Parts: sequence; structure tokens; C-alpha cells
Amino acid sequence: MSTAIDLAIEPPIILRPTMRIGEVLPKMKEHRVVTAPVVDDRNVLIGVLSYRNILMRGVGRDTKVQTVMEPPFSVNENTEFNRVVAAFVSWRAREIPVTNTHNVVTGLISRNNLLAYMNKNGLFPASPVDSAMSKPAITIEESESIARARWLMLKSGISRLVVIDKSGRISGVITLSDIVERLYTIRLSRRRGYEWIQSEESFLAAPVADYMTSPPITISTGSSIDKAVNILLENRISGAPVASADDKPLGVFSGLDALKLYLDQLKVLTPVEAKIADVAKEDVTKLQIEKLVNNYLSKFSRYINVIDFKMSVREETKTDKEGRRRYNVRVKMVTNIGALTSQSVCWDLPTCVREALEIIERRLRKQIEKAETIKRRESKETD
Repeated sequence: MSTAIDLAIEPPIILRPTMRIGEVLPKMKEHRVVTAPVVDDRNVLIGVLSYRNILMRGVGRDTKVQTVMEPPFSVNENTEFNRVVAAFVSWRAREIPVTNTHNVVTGLISRNNLLAYMNKNGLFPASPVDSAMSKPAITIEESESIARARWLMLKSGISRLVVIDKSGRISGVITLSDIVERLYTIRLSRRRGYEWIQSEESFLAAPVADYMTSPPITISTGSSIDKAVNILLENRISGAPVASADDKPLGVFSGLDALKLYLDQLKVLTPVEAKIADVAKEDVTKLQIEKLVNNYLSKFSRYINVIDFKMSVREETKTDKEGRRRYNVRVKMVTNIGALTSQSVCWDLPTCVREALEIIERRLRKQIEKAETIKRRESKETD
């Protein structure tokens, strides 16, 4: 069976911590790279820069890479194939750096390259796409605003929405990257004093139909996994709606879903996932919260070992004038570097959960940065 180094390609871009975002972002866009390794003078991995993170944070052109990069994560050259697949699923990664025993970057594995290798070698089970897709599909109507689309994706922990017409048929797809990339361009234009055709406010108020990808690329219900994966690879997309015979959305299939299905048949190497029970009355809200929590757990598990995760939700009895009840969310996560807790109180449950997880993430990053600083100092003293 292949190992990580057999699957790796030469990284299209390797970054230094003192490089500026203004010179990095165009290169990432040109090479269609969403993750780039950041190395020191010895080519040792010290961080990872995410294209999405740059856009979401809205940083300026002169911002240094070291202020935006995430803690380092990678797989070793000798990691066996199934463990590589498990890393992609557990971390929900699009690209993972490959390092040697000295933590020097020697390659990069992309999810698309991994999927192409698996399809070529017939590694996916002979199952219909319906068995692997995420369902139900979270949708938005054509007339709804870009602002609502962004809010719904962030709230649900997803990166794309299926756009439907008045009859409930699929008419397009809009992604979070589409939105934040446009917003980032508008903000940069404003900062630099240039005239821009459209303001941030007017863009967010515009209907989804104006900016969705249409006609959409869809996968027919009943399609085989290998055929569905080929559709994603040929169109260079990470996911697509699964459509019924009358073009109604049944779910969404992504490359990640294909990798999960492969791991499920092994019945080992199961990634850590949280099942959220009795926190929401509606199935859609429960699905949103599970996706949100597991997205954060995947991110955390790139840097540390998550030993235990608990979340409690208390719904208050008092209501406001609109009849809404406040939620009190508490999170406790035990890791190999210590325990972290957080709390959030608000009117919307998914928003409340997101706030509590963001607090955990900020505290976790501080601990990791502190540990990395001490590690680098000790390494220099040893040298």
C-alpha cells in the first residue's frame, strides 16, 4: 500500500513568515492552492496559511504571513495510505503538507489528487451516491440576499448552499468562498482609496440569483460513487447537489463524503465526531449544530489530541417580546495540552454554539503559540 510520500507532489508554493499577504494571495489564486506551508530558514514547518482564513479575516495587503497563519499540521512521509485518508477526513482538509522526521516539508497532498488516485485504483465501494451524501440539503431561494446566504453558511458550518427557484428546483449554487472573496476585493479597494463599482452594503443586499453559479453542476440520484467523484474532479469543484429526477435537491455530495465512505467500509480509523442529541427540536437545526461542532473539532484535531468533548445546552424559561427564549451553551474540551471551557448566552442556538466554539479556538491558539515559542527557543539553544 502507498505511503504519504508516494501520493505527494512538490508544493506549488512554500511561504516564509515575513512575506506579505499582497504577494502571497495572487500566487495562491493562480495555482488554485487553498493551503500553503510556512517554513523557517531550515525549511522546517512552522505554520500553515489558509486562503479561506485570509479572506475571512479581511487582512490588508501589507499584513505578514506570520500574523495570519494557523498552527502547523502535517503527515509524515511514511504514513500509510489509510492513515492519510483518515487525516483528510478527521481534519476536513483540502491539502496537507508532508514532512520528514525532522519536520522539514518534502511534499503536499491535495484532496483531489487523493480522490483521483482512489478512483483510478477502484478503491471506492460500489454504492450509490445517495448512501454517502450529506442530507437534507440546506437551501436558499433565489430572491434571498447574499447577507442571508453568508449567515446561513456560517451558522450551519457549511461552505455551499443549494439555490432553489419558486418551485423548489435547483437553479444554482453559491459558495462561501464566492462571497468572502468578493467582500475582500471590495474592502481592499476601499482601503486603497480606489473607486469601486459596488459597495459592501449593496453587495450583501443583492439577491443570491445575481451571484450564484448557474446552471449548476449536479449529480443524479443513484449515480455510483466513482462517477460522482469524476464529476467533481472534471469540474474542479469540491462538492455538488444530488438531484432527483425532477431536479429537486436530495442532498449534497463532496469529496470528503467519498473519503468517509471508504473509511466506513474499513470499520477502523474512525475520525472523532460529536453526535449532538436533545439540543434542538428541529432536525435541520440539529444537523447545522452537528456540522458546526464537527468542523471545529476537525480543525482542533489538526494541532492537538482531543481526548473528550462535552457540550450542554440550557433553554431559559423566560421569553422576549417576540416569544424567543435565550440559550445558555457551555463547552468543555479536554486535550493533551490541558482542558478548555467556554460559555455563550444568546437568542439563536447555532449562533450561541458558534460563539462558544470560537472562544475555545482563541484560547487553544494562545496555548499552542506559547508552546511553539518555547519549543523554538529551546531548539535554538540546543543548536
